[in-house]
Amino acid sequence: MTTVNVQPQMTIHELGEVLSTYLKEHWKEVLNRNITELEELFPKYEDATYGMYLDKLIPPIWKIVKENGFRSTEKTKEDDFVIGECLHFRNSIEKAKWGTLHHEKRVFWIVIENQHKDKIGTLLFELSHSHIDFNIPAPPRFLPLKEINRKEIVKKIIHLEENLS
Repeated sequence: MTTVNVQPQMTIHELGEVLSTYLKEHWKEVLNRNITELEELFPKYEDATYGMYLDKLIPPIWKIVKENGFRSTEKTKEDDFVIGECLHFRNSIEKAKWGTLHHEKRVFWIVIENQHKDKIGTLLFELSHSHIDFNIPAPPRFLPLKEINRKEIVKKIIHLEENLS
C-alpha cells in the first residue's frame, strides 16, 4: 500500500484529499483482484455485492484515519448495515434520476470528529454502480463538506448530484 499521510490536525478538506488520492491509487487494483468473485456473487447478492467490494477497498485507509484520531460521529446501532467499517447505509441516498440502470450513484456521508471530539465536517463517498450486472462505471470518490447537520448534508448532496447529472 502507498504511504498515506494522515495527520491528526488535518481539516476535513485535507483529509478528503488524502482519501481521494488513496481511492484513485487503489480502487481499480482492488476491483481487478476481486472481479471474478464479485461477478459470480452478483446474481445472488445483487447490490450487496458492492458492499463486499467496499469491504475490501476502504478498511485499510479507514484504519489509518482512526489511528490519527478521526472518528465517525455516528453511533452504530444493532440493526445497522455498515460497509467498509465506516459507511452506514442509513446515511446514504440513491436516486434514479442521477443516472441510468447501468450507471447509478449512491452517496454516503460520514460526519467526522477529530481527537478533541470537534466535528470538523463531513466526508461524502460516492459509488457509481450498475443494477444490471456487477460494474463500477466510474471511480468511487470522497468529497469533503463543511456541513455537519443531516438536513444540510442531504440538501448539499442533492444539489451536487443534480447539477452533475
